[in-house]
Amino acid sequence: MFPVGDLLMKRGSMQPSSVAAFRYLIASPVLFAAGLAARGRRAMSPRGAREWLALAGLGLVGSAAMAQLLFVAQESVASVNASLLEAYVPMQVLVLAMLGGARATWRHVASVAVGFAGSLLVLRAVDGSGLRLGALSRGDLLVFLSGLCWAVYTAWGRPLARRMGGLPFTAWTVLFGGLWMLLYSPCAGIPVTPPATALEWKCTLFLALVPTCIAFLGWNEAQKGVPLAHLSFLEYFPPLVAAIAGVAFFGETITAWQWLGIAVVILSARLLPREAAR
Repeated sequence: MFPVGDLLMKRGSMQPSSVAAFRYLIASPVLFAAGLAARGRRAMSPRGAREWLALAGLGLVGSAAMAQLLFVAQESVASVNASLLEAYVPMQVLVLAMLGGARATWRHVASVAVGFAGSLLVLRAVDGSGLRLGALSRGDLLVFLSGLCWAVYTAWGRPLARRMGGLPFTAWTVLFGGLWMLLYSPCAGIPVTPPATALEWKCTLFLALVPTCIAFLGWNEAQKGVPLAHLSFLEYFPPLVAAIAGVAFFGETITAWQWLGIAVVILSARLLPREAAR
């Protein structure tokens, strides 16, 4: 998501709100079609006003606000800065869970802290010369807030995602995310415009089908059987996969500091409590 979003924000002409709106409005029919075929209409329907309100709120926070903040940030920050969203989320989920009354062991806190340090190395945000992000900017704050939106979506949406199932929960929150963007843009004086070039269509379709349909759905399906501490910790692994994929498919190299970061992240997973609260 981060390199494609970076490419679209810096080379395309679409407004961030239009990217977010079309990303979700393209993804939602795909998700609903899959849900109706696999689960049926009744299983796809929320139960009562409380669930409708919860889905609308989670769509606002976890879909619309998360994407809008990230895409606006990517107009001014590098892809590596935007990728730090992955490093923020485990810490933010831990804090939200504790605010909700969950108990965190020293092993959980240590695993998150050590994993964060390792992910900074993998992302090349830190190496032997120190911190490489330069002066932190407004864009970096927006990335942090985007991560916080995803953490809220994960932690506070967990009971409903487990009750409904990943497919209905994802379909409705994605749809509401697109509808919120359609409401926000006119109020902000920003017209919602469809992709105009081949590059914009390719990037928007990728964002709709891969980071939305596949990744959102996989994440929400995992809510059923993966403890929250372990689920949020998995955010540290996409940078590892990206670094290794870069070597395998694009001829990139992994520095010694990145290898150290990969080792640190893997070892930090061993600190996770074996019996985590579900």
